[in-house]
Amino acid sequence: MSEFSESQWARLEFSRDYVDNADNFIVQRAMMFDVLMSYYRHFMLGRGDVNARGILDLGCGDGVITHMLLRLDNDAHATLVDGSVDMLDKARARLKGVSGVKFIHASFEEIIGDDILPRGVDFVASSLAIHHLNMTAKTLLLRKIYDALKPDGHFLNIDVVIAPCQSLEDWYMALWKEWIIQRQASLRLEANYDHIPAKYKSLGENQPDTLDDQLEAMRDIGFYDTDCFYKHGIFTIFGGKK
Repeated sequence: MSEFSESQWARLEFSRDYVDNADNFIVQRAMMFDVLMSYYRHFMLGRGDVNARGILDLGCGDGVITHMLLRLDNDAHATLVDGSVDMLDKARARLKGVSGVKFIHASFEEIIGDDILPRGVDFVASSLAIHHLNMTAKTLLLRKIYDALKPDGHFLNIDVVIAPCQSLEDWYMALWKEWIIQRQASLRLEANYDHIPAKYKSLGENQPDTLDDQLEAMRDIGFYDTDCFYKHGIFTIFGGKK
């Protein structure tokens, strides 16, 4: 398990560049957010609870997911967790004036090693963060997520995975690069991002595991109704219910 302080996310330049340009190299990022919102609308708002729902945003970045969820669910309250002070500052700025919001500065390693997360939350979300942990650490974090949820609470993870075989992995990398090139052409972007897939593969801090292994780990912990809700090459949304 790599330490957050040694990762690129601890560097201001990297994290700020990601926030500014993620839509140009994260495949169908807006669509993945739409799927997450639809899931929340159907499974959380659709059950008609009278009590305000609690949201936990792990690896919250600039708070974009929490911002969208709170616009969808005005009565909810949220806790945002990130290992980057700069990202938390951006999240605070995005959510300025929004009530019922708390922030926790903690890495996944600190979450795994301590009792940091709130308990009894209704919905846990994470986006493109958990893949920085190896499978052992992912499983430990999933257990922490399970413990944080109330019964019938849901966990949804937007993340990258590794293919079950090398031939598919090679194609997924090519598919990703093709999408970036097409987006650059359609938007007539001056910046070039087609090096991002190769850079992603070269960084040791990226430790994706297969979708099947992660779903199996969730089921072993006790999650049910687990499934993959979206997939485009390595980009996926999966989750389940406590």
